[in-house]
Amino acid sequence: MFDAYHRWYYDTEVWETVEFLGVPSLKSVADMWNYQEILSMLNPALVVEFGTRFGGAALYFSVVGRALNPALRVISVDISHVDVHPRVRTEPSIHLMTCSSTDPGMAANLLAYRAAMPGPAFFILDSDHRKAHVLAEMELLRQVTKPGDYLVVEDGNINGNPVLPGWGEGPYEAVAAYREKYPDDYAHDAERESKFGFTFAPGGFLIRR
Repeated sequence: MFDAYHRWYYDTEVWETVEFLGVPSLKSVADMWNYQEILSMLNPALVVEFGTRFGGAALYFSVVGRALNPALRVISVDISHVDVHPRVRTEPSIHLMTCSSTDPGMAANLLAYRAAMPGPAFFILDSDHRKAHVLAEMELLRQVTKPGDYLVVEDGNINGNPVLPGWGEGPYEAVAAYREKYPDDYAHDAERESKFGFTFAPGGFLIRR
């Protein structure tokens, strides 16, 4: 039942019409609700998003996060921000970082932000969905994340999990490869992941140990 709804939600592309305050966010609304519950539980000082596109998710994290912690900052990283909505550009808590999420200097930049804004952090990966790229992002964040931080690896649902069969190895397979290499780094938050019956991030709700 849940897989059938998941395929309907994805294949009809209704997710491409999801907006937050008028800005496209391109996500599962169930995941977005889950994210605000995680933010409420975590009360982070910093949100780091790999993959910006229009900026709806960055705006969402900013509005929800600052309701909990007015000092919160959102770092949104992408190789281009040409499509970012004007409203996102004027949001003072959002910093758009234009570079690859696997840039060698990214870890140092994020560590500097963490030093300036001590406290828990929420990370979400939603950029290039190829396995090698996602795995490289996770490897980079290994230097940045601390115990108690939350990481969501999105779009593990592709490659037949259960949508887009035959797409090729992607985020789901990257998470599996990472956990095989570093089995003690993250606890899989299966209860949170399954709360609303389906997610675009199967296997990707992770808490840093």
